[in-house]
Amino acid sequence: MSAVAATAPRVLVVAGLDPSGGAGLVADLEAVAAAGARGWAVAAALTAQGRRGARGFEPVSEVMLLAQIDALLDGDRPRAVKTGMLGTAALARVLASRLAAPPLRRVPLVVDPVLAASSGARLFDPGGLSVGEAYLPILTRAWLATPNLPELALLTGDDVSTDAAAVRAARRLPARAVLVKGGHREGAPVDLLVQDGRVTRFGGRRRPGTARGTGCRLTSAIAAFLAGGVTLEDAVRRGKALVGRYLDAQLRGT
Repeated sequence: MSAVAATAPRVLVVAGLDPSGGAGLVADLEAVAAAGARGWAVAAALTAQGRRGARGFEPVSEVMLLAQIDALLDGDRPRAVKTGMLGTAALARVLASRLAAPPLRRVPLVVDPVLAASSGARLFDPGGLSVGEAYLPILTRAWLATPNLPELALLTGDDVSTDAAAVRAARRLPARAVLVKGGHREGAPVDLLVQDGRVTRFGGRRRPGTARGTGCRLTSAIAAFLAGGVTLEDAVRRGKALVGRYLDAQLRGT
């Protein structure tokens, strides 16, 4: 993990623990550090994952989730918050309530709605609600939500088969802005930042092979750059460049 200055901005990350380090909290903290910030890690769930994918998860209690956050905030506060895997609708709801109260109420929040592992294993229990209903409280608080196309379809129930359809679906989410990650499309990936009545396209280059945790790293890097005071579009641009460098390093085996 990269060394960062003691004066670097703090980012509070709430996500699941992936013991392999390929995704989840470990990947989040690596990306936050690479973006020049310092991370606080709050575990919302434990997962059983390895090279062959996820085998299951167990969420923490609501009391334990809040206890972790309150202990970290005793005398300090982050400059941004990022959420990844939250595990259950109950945890998403209690976290949304905590983030709406001081001292976190005005802190930028980036929500990565992690619903399933790359292997397809389920990582979120909506508790009898639709996925969109379960995520509504925290998405309402979000400065930015970063669903991929399958996640956007689950959150809205809408068709996302074209860019135009994905933009329409993104506009239905209550977050201030939505970054629709386009990696599931054929061809070169294009991410769509939907905000304030406009859409900004961020093109990318598809690399050979596959890599886990790229969504975790992208969202964490964006939160770190927002903590440093850059604009949302610049944070997205820098975050994508950081993940590109990570993927290139993986291909080189470094």
